[in-house]
Amino acid sequence: MSFWHKVSGGFTAACVLAVLASGCVDNSIPDDMPSLPPAQADSAGLAGGASDLSKGGAWGDGANAASLGKNGEWTPVDPGNNLGFPIVYFGFDTDELAPGETAKLDKVVGYLTNQASLGLIIEGHCDQRGTEEYNRALGDRRANSIRSYLVNAGIADSRIKTVSYGADRPAKDGTGEAVWSKNRRGVLVPARMR
Repeated sequence: MSFWHKVSGGFTAACVLAVLASGCVDNSIPDDMPSLPPAQADSAGLAGGASDLSKGGAWGDGANAASLGKNGEWTPVDPGNNLGFPIVYFGFDTDELAPGETAKLDKVVGYLTNQASLGLIIEGHCDQRGTEEYNRALGDRRANSIRSYLVNAGIADSRIKTVSYGADRPAKDGTGEAVWSKNRRGVLVPARMR
């Protein structure tokens, strides 16, 4: 074996070990994270039939979208406003919106229609099955599926940004359908547009 084959073989082995080691990083949400207060209408108020948007909703991990605000363009709304946007859940290996999930989005459309200064960051998430590359692409498709629904319902595309976290930021740790079904989601993060 030539000198260059030995060197490239050693380099390849080092790269494989680095990739394997990076897969061991714990990206889970710590158990001691403070919980957010129950959702309620913000000071602008959820008028009329949209008022139940604030009931039973969850902010999920909306603070994760703060990275989109670093350039000064968009800033996620402080969870203290308690808008209570719902989490949209997806079936296994799909980006199709189920009828029950579109009903949630209809309420969001009603609210956003009356809040012209409010934008929306949509996070796409997956369960841990599948490769990182596949899950990033699926998370992106899920976020864009929600975006398409909202745009078709009349929300301006310029008011929406999407980001895919793949399986990096699970809502729940563990295995099994009860856990995985909570991780296959789209999180809607209200944001101020600049």
